[in-house]
Amino acid sequence: MRAVRWSLPIALVAAVAVVPATATAKSAVRVSAQPLAARLTTRAAKTAIVVSNPGRARLTGLTLAVVAPKGVKVTLAGAKRGKTSRALPALKGRGSARVTVALSRTARGPARGRLTVKVTRGGKTLGSARLAFGSGRRSAGRTGPAQPPADPNDLSGRYFWGTQYTISGILMHTLYFTSKQFVWVDDVEGTWPSCAAASEQCKPYTYDAASNTLTIDGRPAALKPDHSIDYDDDNYGEFGYPAPGTRWTTYVTYANSSGLCPLYCSYYTENLEFRPDGTFIRDAVASGSGPISDYAIVPADSKGTYEVRADRTLRLAFADGRERIETVALYLTDDGRALRPVGDGLLLDGDGYFDIRD
Repeated sequence: MRAVRWSLPIALVAAVAVVPATATAKSAVRVSAQPLAARLTTRAAKTAIVVSNPGRARLTGLTLAVVAPKGVKVTLAGAKRGKTSRALPALKGRGSARVTVALSRTARGPARGRLTVKVTRGGKTLGSARLAFGSGRRSAGRTGPAQPPADPNDLSGRYFWGTQYTISGILMHTLYFTSKQFVWVDDVEGTWPSCAAASEQCKPYTYDAASNTLTIDGRPAALKPDHSIDYDDDNYGEFGYPAPGTRWTTYVTYANSSGLCPLYCSYYTENLEFRPDGTFIRDAVASGSGPISDYAIVPADSKGTYEVRADRTLRLAFADGRERIETVALYLTDDGRALRPVGDGLLLDGDGYFDIRD
């Protein structure tokens, strides 16, 4: 669970991680969304779209529209029946609006993909984003610097991650197998953990490769052919690790929310632009709404250099002398032989970053 990276009153932002889609900094409004990690089914699944006004001037006459691929059904809160667009309330300076959207598919519709979210005024697009669905299970075997254990019953080093949508945002779940005996079930932050004995974070597990039988903390689990794990009513997709010295050309976004939405909510969004010369640019915004007042905090952008290290961590060295060191992992191709592009899904300290721009 990611903490806010600059000083904020704790009462304002209590982070619950979610995976975002967001507009670029040049947009007149910022559009963020909470992607659905699970594959779409014929049963509706809910997520949320947040439209923020980063400026000081009041914005009126805004329209929110969702453009979905063929076979995807959209129900937008506040829209007329059968419509996928609606008017937004006026956004005061530094204010935001949150809109719930439900997605499902037809019998032959896609289970995975992306749809476009746009905010317009007078026919002109002021901000847009893409909302991914089915991304959380698009995973396969692992790659990276670590070699598989010689014992087929040993899952050491394998990393699985899943999400669960709640009224307060999306909860992240981790299964990191530290040895032949234990699996780490808490956030993976700073360094990759180890387990010496059973504890709240370290649960015992057993695995028999011949029968493909897995138990975690005495309860049955299933290691599936698509390299995901079903456990405790959740699905966890498997991740791999980028090689030391890897460089990227991408723009990825992370967001989180907390509170009792929609009564009162806090939102946090962080954008990271990685460049092939080893430099990065970071910007962020925190905003919230409640029964009394709304707020938004937008700190100055920051820059620095980044390094993917041999210990499977990413070091962000800021120009002002600060640094962040976080565990790093990537989605894999469906055959498990290679890492997917970083924009398809990057985990830093167990939080999901995605490139979901138009």
